[in-house]
Amino acid sequence: MTDTTTTPPEIGGIGHSVKRVEDARLIEGQGNFLDDIALPGMLHMALVRSPVAHARINGIDTSAATAVDGVLAVVTGELMDQHGLAWMPTLSGDTQAVLATDKVRYQGQEVAAVIATDPYAAADGAELVDVDYEMLDAITTPQQSLADGAALIRDEKEDQTDNLAYTWETGDEAATDAAFAAADRVVSLTTHYPRSHPAPLETCGIVADVNSVTGQATIYMTSQAPHAHRTLF
Repeated sequence: MTDTTTTPPEIGGIGHSVKRVEDARLIEGQGNFLDDIALPGMLHMALVRSPVAHARINGIDTSAATAVDGVLAVVTGELMDQHGLAWMPTLSGDTQAVLATDKVRYQGQEVAAVIATDPYAAADGAELVDVDYEMLDAITTPQQSLADGAALIRDEKEDQTDNLAYTWETGDEAATDAAFAAADRVVSLTTHYPRSHPAPLETCGIVADVNSVTGQATIYMTSQAPHAHRTLF
């Protein structure tokens, strides 16, 4: 009688390689991306973003943008504010500006949205929006933001006296302090690292399809957190 040993197949999971199944359609150009969605009467939006980190907005001239063939409207924070839509909630319980109104608070913040019949007209219109910025002191590190006398970023909030957004605590503080106190050696480290960008096949985008009869909205977006977005929307 011959003894035989059978090795059971590996079950995928943490620490195991997972066979890729999406490569063929991507290599063959058969991938389905947000930009492939085409709905009847669909309009396109291009955003105007702030080139500076902190500045007062003295005015926004949209006349050249609205003159572009195909541009239907240029939406600003002032218009959003008139409809009570200037600020949106966040999962941290704070609020965030949909479009900047009185000032910009970080580089790249959305200042205006150009709506057009095609993406090229929207992009052309966005380049022609002229924003008058009055430069303010910029904050580039967390340490600067918490220092005495630091420029207040969220000065639109009446009860905001510093730049502390929120405090996050977890674990047993007393036990942690005791562990550090009893340690033979404690090492502290301050690390500075640049802005990080992943390199996805598809960048951020969103398509909103609103049914004018039922009022129901179907949202298509590039996101890894659809449930969080559904909560906010």
